[in-house]
Amino acid sequence: MSHAPWWKNCVIYQIYPKSFRDSDGDGIGDLRGIIEKLDYIADLGVGAIWLSPIFASPMIDNGYDVSDYTAINPLFGTMDDFDNLVAQAARRNLRLILDIALNHTSTQHPWFLNACAGGERRDWYWWREGRCGGAPNNWKSIFGGPAWTKMEGQSQFYMHLFDKSQADLNWENPAVRNAIYESMRFWLDRGVGGFRLDVVTVISKDPELRDVVDTRLGPFYRHLADGPRLHEFLREMHGAVFAHYDCVAIGEAPGVDPARAARLVDPSDPMLDMLYHFDLVEPKLGADGALDVAAFKNVFNQWDKGIGAKGWNSVVLSNHDLGRITSRFGDDETFRDASATAFLALVLTQRATPFLYQGDELGLVNTPILAIDEIDDIWARNLYDLAIEEGAGESAAFAAALRVTRDHARTPFPWANSGQSGFTNAQSSWLKPNPRNAHLNAASQMSDAESVRAFAKALIALRRADSLWIEGDCEVIPQAAAPIFAYKRKLEGRGGTVVLNLSGAEQPISIMQGATPILCNYPSLESVAVMRPWEARVYGQ
Repeated sequence: MSHAPWWKNCVIYQIYPKSFRDSDGDGIGDLRGIIEKLDYIADLGVGAIWLSPIFASPMIDNGYDVSDYTAINPLFGTMDDFDNLVAQAARRNLRLILDIALNHTSTQHPWFLNACAGGERRDWYWWREGRCGGAPNNWKSIFGGPAWTKMEGQSQFYMHLFDKSQADLNWENPAVRNAIYESMRFWLDRGVGGFRLDVVTVISKDPELRDVVDTRLGPFYRHLADGPRLHEFLREMHGAVFAHYDCVAIGEAPGVDPARAARLVDPSDPMLDMLYHFDLVEPKLGADGALDVAAFKNVFNQWDKGIGAKGWNSVVLSNHDLGRITSRFGDDETFRDASATAFLALVLTQRATPFLYQGDELGLVNTPILAIDEIDDIWARNLYDLAIEEGAGESAAFAAALRVTRDHARTPFPWANSGQSGFTNAQSSWLKPNPRNAHLNAASQMSDAESVRAFAKALIALRRADSLWIEGDCEVIPQAAAPIFAYKRKLEGRGGTVVLNLSGAEQPISIMQGATPILCNYPSLESVAVMRPWEARVYGQ
């Protein structure tokens, strides 16, 4: 096993607490429900659990609108439940990573209420006078509409890069930074293994708040992620918090390219341990609507070479903000299990810390959503309302909401094929279970040696057993043309090869002739010279 830091060696499993397991019958997942299922998680072989936000919150954006950084949301349980979760996880050699939103708080946070009342925390947020009867600048909210709102009784606008219920903190104020650092130390002192820092690359803003040339989401994120004091703030955070604990700092980094990323995770200039970036999560589609594997391979290669062996990468294809891997990248009908396992092989054999989102190991697929009333996601509902306000018809507005909704990944976890999918004993849950996942439940896959979960478990075991699959160099094999994605891993004279057919058609291959894979996502190897649709093979030395 590698002697690298624990966060390099492990696979991180993300849990969306609201949808993982309900222990008390109210239709909402909770901390005790997670404790109930720790053996299931440990059995996979992962080394850490990342929890989406569990802090006190009005839950307008499902916890990313924090109203108290040092309190547990009563929806999920108590502080005693949390302490028990940390202890029970540790007994199973699982570390706990918390998701914390540092760019903004809820407008119901006492800090913001004090600011609105003209108190000493007024300068903890961004306030500006409007111009020409409108907002202070042309910035757009990520969730739709202007990034500025004027509250009743206020003469100034406050900034919110996300929903209007999420006011941006003014990181220029050292009192804000110190309050944040104190909150983070509170959780680390309770045994937490680190943080996933939500949209941390946008915490530094140009104090002049000048207009941007391009307000589209991608260019706007790239502008925001290059704030003038970002490195300064992250160095300060590291010195005030992370340097004093055996923990990991994972920065969510929309708008960051490999060159910027390399500077943020350079261990000679400590800021962050790894970045949770987004270049991989959007499928690159060709003219035929299928995955553009050549472009996809290029993104993997750029990030691996851009960060290199000096820093450290993460590899992410799914999370609580995205549709299911199989539905977005693969084939969730004819070759559902094969495409699910092919992408698991890709994620789990990179030189990077792999992230799995709850249900990836089961090959879960997107849920059918038939009406706006079935959508909970504030982003999607905002876009729907905005489209209606701008004169779009119901059908067009619903289509706009459906394109961005994050609810596909937030439906209750299917523990069994009964009732509410084994998620709750209540008659209903906060989101209805996905009917397409009825036969993709944990109970059936736990007893099936050829299930998606069994293949995921085998890949994780391979990674745990040999540091080659963690630290080894990664070199794309150029002779393998798209849609074949093949690469070699090399470490200290040893090697391994991964060959993936990322398409729904058979593909001839000229590499690895005569070799037998140590892992394959089909029950048996039919031909070394032809790869079946979505076939994944892992070869040893």
